[in-house]
Amino acid sequence: MITAFLFDFNGTLMRSPPWMALEVRDLPRAALAQLAEAGHIQPRDEDQLTRAEAVFHERRAAAEASHRESSHIDDLTAILKALDLQAAASPDLIAETVAWLHRRCLPTVELMANVPEMLQGLRQLGLRLGIVSNAAFAPFLTWTLERFGILGYFEDIVVSADVAARKPGHEIFRIALNRLGLTESAAAYVGDDFVKDVKAAKELNMRAIWYRPNGSRLPPGESVRPDAVVTSHDQIPPLAAKWLSPLD
Repeated sequence: MITAFLFDFNGTLMRSPPWMALEVRDLPRAALAQLAEAGHIQPRDEDQLTRAEAVFHERRAAAEASHRESSHIDDLTAILKALDLQAAASPDLIAETVAWLHRRCLPTVELMANVPEMLQGLRQLGLRLGIVSNAAFAPFLTWTLERFGILGYFEDIVVSADVAARKPGHEIFRIALNRLGLTESAAAYVGDDFVKDVKAAKELNMRAIWYRPNGSRLPPGESVRPDAVVTSHDQIPPLAAKWLSPLD
């Protein structure tokens, strides 16, 4: 019997293109510019910025390939070391810089339509709620959920930067299930990415809901099927109620 719904974060509960750009592309230049503006380092030339980007992209590619997360704090530390700037920034300054860059993205976050109502509906059904997300700086999730007044709905938030594991690897899901004391068959996972969310959840024997606001189209040759496809969040509580029925 399903007793919990777990959610992806970006693209499922919220969206912020500037934050996603920071996650996957913009950290090196943004961080070095901020450190220079604050007087901790001299402005970097284009060759050094290109080198910083190469270090960052190598680390992000390695994280994707290995399903082992690299946090933005570790990424910036590696960038500064590669540029021989490690003496210019303490661990605390690195953490403060990463946090400042992420806080700057908060005003750009858009909550998906009907998310608060959906969470309330699932809570009224007696379901436990959690988040399992790839993100290189975990506090951003908490800040975002607090900003929209929905943090209290979630019993646990498992972020790849905190547990050094990322989707579509199975370890991050197992960590979340263990922390909540759930078996795989007791949990449903909701996400917008077919491979990282739907396929990974199904491989673990969880139910999988594919959130596809623009309609669904399976990758060519894919045999895995989601348990349900929804185009809006208000479709999820009725689906959950159906799954909770003794006839299901």
